[in-house]
Amino acid sequence: MCKLDEILSEENYFGKSFLIDAHLTSQNRSFSLRSLIDSGSVVYTIIHSNLVDKVCEKLRIQSISLAKEKLIRGYDEKIFKKIITHKILLNLIIESHKKLTVSMLIADIDHHEVILSKL
Repeated sequence: MCKLDEILSEENYFGKSFLIDAHLTSQNRSFSLRSLIDSGSVVYTIIHSNLVDKVCEKLRIQSISLAKEKLIRGYDEKIFKKIITHKILLNLIIESHKKLTVSMLIADIDHHEVILSKL
């Protein structure tokens, strides 16, 4: 069993948060970072607004306007102060797990680069 499988097992996962290495990929390009996996997070995966330009440049992708603005709760149950208007689409790799076409909302999320919702 890999570390991620162990973390995501029900007895370890419920109500907890973990930092883990992740790789964002698109078109055979990769960007590595630390991600917070948050079992209490809503259904959204969020990337820090300060990191988006670097990720988009490295992966040669562009942010996408949302059809409707979002106001969501953060991992700490606070509502983000800014309305979320954009997202990016990319692939996510954590250890041996790969998730294709992940939608990441762009927001100022304090101390973390990425917050992953339930995988």
